[in-house]
Amino acid sequence: MWTYSTRAALRAFTLIELLVVVAIIAVLMSILLPSLSAAQEAARAVVCGQKLRDLGNGLQTYFSEESDWIPGMNTSGVRTYLYVDPGDLHNAKTPVQPHDWITPILSANMEMKAIRAQRFSEIINEFTCPSQRFYNAILWPDAQAATPDWADFVAQGSWRPLSYLMPVHFQYWGEQQKDQFLAASHLNSSYTVKAKAAPSNWEVRVKDFKSKVTLVGTPSQKVAAADGTRYLDDQLLDFDPSPLPTYFGSFTSSGAWWAGSTTYGVAPGTSNWGNRTVQGAISDGKGQQLELSYRHGGKRGTTGGSARDNKAGINAMYFDGSVRKLNDRQSRNPVLWYPKGGIVQSMAEGMIDVLADGDKIP
Repeated sequence: MWTYSTRAALRAFTLIELLVVVAIIAVLMSILLPSLSAAQEAARAVVCGQKLRDLGNGLQTYFSEESDWIPGMNTSGVRTYLYVDPGDLHNAKTPVQPHDWITPILSANMEMKAIRAQRFSEIINEFTCPSQRFYNAILWPDAQAATPDWADFVAQGSWRPLSYLMPVHFQYWGEQQKDQFLAASHLNSSYTVKAKAAPSNWEVRVKDFKSKVTLVGTPSQKVAAADGTRYLDDQLLDFDPSPLPTYFGSFTSSGAWWAGSTTYGVAPGTSNWGNRTVQGAISDGKGQQLELSYRHGGKRGTTGGSARDNKAGINAMYFDGSVRKLNDRQSRNPVLWYPKGGIVQSMAEGMIDVLADGDKIP
């Protein structure tokens, strides 16, 4: 038998009551969603760091098997420099570019794709930082003429940007070594090429260095690879698929100490961590990629932003295999990005004023 209380409990909500419930739900969602989003990003940062750690483990194995040589342009990359016919590039153990330090690590323990474009895609997909899942890249149109297998890259369809970059100064040799001839034993080749040195007008000049882990300085203080994204042109991410790119290629970058870095640089007119204004003439990066390279935790620096506005950080893998998260200020330490003995050319181009012109990198 129906009672009054039962009928009262079953009556419909009034419009006002419904609106109150909806408002309460909206308030709760506004409170909870940022927390959920932060938790998701924290999880992505952990996965991203683990991918770097896996590369670090592979790098340690490579050092032990290759007499402490660092994979890259003046060691394993010699194989790529020597290509004559495009078919020479279609070898599972050949780096896709001289600067490619990842293929030598992976090919030692797994069978990689023979077609260069497929191998390139394999590297990117295997080691994509989850925080980059929203971004796609295009092939740099200007590289078409210098890319004999361009059609293979087009056939791969969509591309993601590379997630992890090695500081390029650990691949270039010193000026004293630039006329030496190289023939890495594991290439099984009698051919030789000249060692390459970084241009002498760069922000740090390296006079005496070979790319061996025993010569970088203290391995636990030197970054072997870190979160980083190249390139951003007119708000479109692109990458250079050429087998012989200049200076950096798609696998290396200038370090975060240099204000003009394409990967880590800041906007002209903003201040560095010493409150000194960064001049436009030296800031090639223009801060466009702070939010792409500094991916984890906190508010990312916006397009054209400054380091002081950047509350996010990067994962960095060191030459001893350890992985650490660095905030913007920590990442600007020049010791991290250059081999021991490098000479500061222009303190005015630095993001933190810890070394003067002529000082040597510890």
